[in-house]
Amino acid sequence: MYGHLLRSVRLVGGLVAGRVLGRPMVLSHLVTARCPCRCETCLWRGLSGEEEELTVAEIARVYRDAARCGLRVNSIWGGEPLIRRDLPAILQASRDAGLWNVLIASGYRFHERFEEVVPQLDVAIFSLDHLGERHDAMRGQPGLFDAVCTAIRRMRSEVPEKRVFINTVVSRLNVDIVPRLARLARELGTPIYFNPMETGMLGGPESATAKEDLALDDAGLSELARRLIVLKGRGYPVANSYTLLRGFLGGKQPYRCHARKVFLELRPNGDLMDCLDRFRPVANVRETPLAEVLCRREIRRLRLKDVGCHFCNNANVIETSNVWALRPESVCALIRRSIAG
Repeated sequence: MYGHLLRSVRLVGGLVAGRVLGRPMVLSHLVTARCPCRCETCLWRGLSGEEEELTVAEIARVYRDAARCGLRVNSIWGGEPLIRRDLPAILQASRDAGLWNVLIASGYRFHERFEEVVPQLDVAIFSLDHLGERHDAMRGQPGLFDAVCTAIRRMRSEVPEKRVFINTVVSRLNVDIVPRLARLARELGTPIYFNPMETGMLGGPESATAKEDLALDDAGLSELARRLIVLKGRGYPVANSYTLLRGFLGGKQPYRCHARKVFLELRPNGDLMDCLDRFRPVANVRETPLAEVLCRREIRRLRLKDVGCHFCNNANVIETSNVWALRPESVCALIRRSIAG
């Protein structure tokens, strides 16, 4: 419990420092764009930075700079991060820098790499979009559903002090089974986030309307929110806050996005990205050290500038924006998630 309390204090301290000093809090590191899955709702394939991944030595330097600049959390994802054989060394470099390690993975090969990966983790987030073979079919990877369930059960059993979450991308393909996924999460003893899928804002310009036919419309978003509010009220481990869910009732409502103030998005080749201009990197950490980039006056102005964008459906973006805005329920939810064992 002491470790969880310390983590909570550090997170709140990072939030305060971020607001007062204008520092980012979370490094969002896409360590690879390679992935064995072929997810029907994925918009990340074909991103820039896939061709020349940073080496462990380069990554370790970035992590040291990130920690010195006040970042607290390292969210490591992909692609599929477990496809990198040097992932344990990457996690160790992050831990050595003093960052809090969050791994977002599909569950692919997690069981066989459990011993070398889990000791360096603070949080594991597993993607789960359907049940049984339907999940495997949606992601194009046989056995993946069982792999996720096995990973969660093993972590709950062997390392209960580590935090585990499920992340579900909700689309027309699976909206009908949301209650069953919430029930599975309760059986597994882990919280579950439901994220309405994004459309056309991540890939190249040609993907401007990519896969829109799979996304929920306003009526679908409203019904999803209503259903999740009921499930959460009945004690199911729905991690989305009521504040977030109410923002989808009657269709998605505008929110004030603060994601650029909190997150730094780092691509596999070292490109630092601006979420409002995903086709033009802000800088590359191979060419310019991260600490130097963050000290640039124009970069600071860019990060801290208020924006009118509220495109993202991602619960992490919206919840983080609510935390930055000091909305009470969202701040309390962050503390509860960090303290809970």
